[in-house]
Amino acid sequence: MALRRVSAALAGAAVALVPALVAAQEQSRALGATDDFGRVAAFTLLGAGGILVVSVLGYLYRRERDLDWEFQKPDAGDHGEAH
Repeated sequence: MALRRVSAALAGAAVALVPALVAAQEQSRALGATDDFGRVAAFTLLGAGGILVVSVLGYLYRRERDLDWEFQKPDAGDHGEAH
Protein backbone atom coordinates (compact mmCIF):
# COMPACT_ATOMS: atom_id res chain seq x y z
CA MET A 1 0.00 0.00 0.00
CA ALA A 2 2.89 2.36 0.76
CA LEU A 3 4.40 1.62 -2.64
CA ARG A 4 1.12 2.57 -4.26
CA ARG A 5 1.09 5.90 -2.41
CA VAL A 6 4.70 6.67 -3.28
CA SER A 7 4.17 5.88 -6.94
CA ALA A 8 1.01 8.00 -6.98
CA ALA A 9 2.89 10.90 -5.38
CA LEU A 10 5.70 10.62 -7.93
CA ALA A 11 3.23 10.47 -10.80
CA GLY A 12 1.41 13.52 -9.44
CA ALA A 13 4.67 15.44 -9.07
CA ALA A 14 5.65 14.59 -12.65
CA VAL A 15 2.29 15.75 -13.98
CA ALA A 16 2.45 18.93 -11.88
CA LEU A 17 5.87 19.82 -13.31
CA VAL A 18 4.81 19.60 -16.96
CA PRO A 19 3.19 23.09 -17.13
CA ALA A 20 6.23 24.65 -15.45
CA LEU A 21 8.57 23.02 -17.95
CA VAL A 22 6.44 24.15 -20.89
CA ALA A 23 6.28 27.71 -19.56
CA ALA A 24 10.04 27.77 -19.05
CA GLN A 25 10.65 26.67 -22.64
CA GLU A 26 8.30 29.30 -24.06
CA GLN A 27 10.14 32.20 -22.46
CA SER A 28 12.99 33.60 -24.47
CA ARG A 29 15.27 34.11 -21.44
CA ALA A 30 14.88 30.57 -20.10
CA LEU A 31 18.12 28.64 -19.85
CA GLY A 32 18.45 25.30 -21.52
CA ALA A 33 19.43 22.17 -19.66
CA THR A 34 23.16 21.58 -19.40
CA ASP A 35 24.91 18.44 -20.57
CA ASP A 36 25.18 17.00 -17.06
CA PHE A 37 21.52 17.60 -16.14
CA GLY A 38 20.75 13.88 -16.11
CA ARG A 39 23.65 13.12 -13.78
CA VAL A 40 22.69 15.93 -11.40
CA ALA A 41 19.06 14.79 -11.35
CA ALA A 42 20.10 11.17 -10.74
CA PHE A 43 22.37 12.11 -7.83
CA THR A 44 19.63 14.28 -6.35
CA LEU A 45 17.07 11.50 -6.56
CA LEU A 46 19.53 8.94 -5.19
CA GLY A 47 20.40 11.24 -2.30
CA ALA A 48 16.75 11.87 -1.43
CA GLY A 49 15.99 8.15 -1.75
CA GLY A 50 18.96 7.30 0.47
CA ILE A 51 17.76 9.67 3.17
CA LEU A 52 14.30 8.11 3.02
CA VAL A 53 15.72 4.56 3.24
CA VAL A 54 17.87 5.43 6.26
CA SER A 55 14.88 7.09 7.95
CA VAL A 56 12.63 4.09 7.35
CA LEU A 57 15.27 1.65 8.58
CA GLY A 58 15.78 3.72 11.74
CA TYR A 59 12.05 3.83 12.40
CA LEU A 60 11.63 0.10 11.84
CA TYR A 61 14.61 -0.68 14.09
CA ARG A 62 13.18 1.50 16.86
CA ARG A 63 9.74 -0.07 16.51
CA GLU A 64 10.97 -3.69 16.42
CA ARG A 65 13.25 -3.19 19.44
CA ASP A 66 10.45 -1.40 21.34
CA LEU A 67 12.69 1.59 22.01
CA ASP A 68 10.00 4.00 23.18
CA TRP A 69 11.00 5.84 26.32
CA GLU A 70 8.78 7.76 28.71
CA PHE A 71 10.22 11.16 27.77
CA GLN A 72 9.11 10.61 24.16
CA LYS A 73 5.45 10.26 25.08
CA PRO A 74 3.19 13.32 25.25
CA ASP A 75 2.73 14.94 28.65
CA ALA A 76 -0.56 14.50 30.46
CA GLY A 77 -2.25 17.86 30.86
CA ASP A 78 -3.23 19.33 34.23
CA HIS A 79 -6.87 19.44 33.18
CA GLY A 80 -7.23 15.76 32.41
CA GLU A 81 -9.16 14.42 29.45
CA ALA A 82 -12.35 16.41 30.17
CA HIS A 83 -11.90 19.15 27.55
